[in-house]
Amino acid sequence: MGKFLDRFRKRANPSDEETAEAMRNLADAFVRGAAAEGTPFGWEPDEASRLDDICDAFLASDPPAAHRHSMIMSMGAYLGELMVRHGGGRWAFDAQEEAAVVEMPNGLRAFPHNKVAKRLDHGREHNLFAFYWYGLTRQTPPDTAVRVLPDGG
Repeated sequence: MGKFLDRFRKRANPSDEETAEAMRNLADAFVRGAAAEGTPFGWEPDEASRLDDICDAFLASDPPAAHRHSMIMSMGAYLGELMVRHGGGRWAFDAQEEAAVVEMPNGLRAFPHNKVAKRLDHGREHNLFAFYWYGLTRQTPPDTAVRVLPDGG
C-alpha cells in the first residue's frame, strides 16, 4: 500500500479517475485489515453504522501516530466509497484542499478523511454514521442529536 500512496502523493493533481482508484484500493485495505483483526466489513449500506464503534476500539488501543494516519486514510476511503456505492457519489480530487472528495448528486461535497480525523480527535460529536446519512439524504439520521457541518467535514 505504501508504494501506491507514494505514487498518488507525488503527482501534484491526480485525475479524478486516479483518485477514485486510489480510494477504492485504500477502502479495500480497510476491509482486509478489519477482517484480519476479526471484524469483517462488507459493502452493505448499514456498515457505516459500525464505524464509530471501530473508532472507539482503535482509540482504546492507544495507537501510534503512524497507525492513526493509516486508519484515517483507509477508513476515510471506506466511508467515502460507501457514499459512492450507495449514494451515487463520485470521487474527485480537490486541488484547493489537496484532498480526495466525494461529490454527491445532491450537491454535497464530502471530505470523509477529514471527518474520520475529526472523529478520532474530538469524539462522537463527529459521528461517522451521521456524516454518511447526511451525505446521502441531506438530513440528520432519526434519533440523533449530532450536528453535521455544512462544510462536508
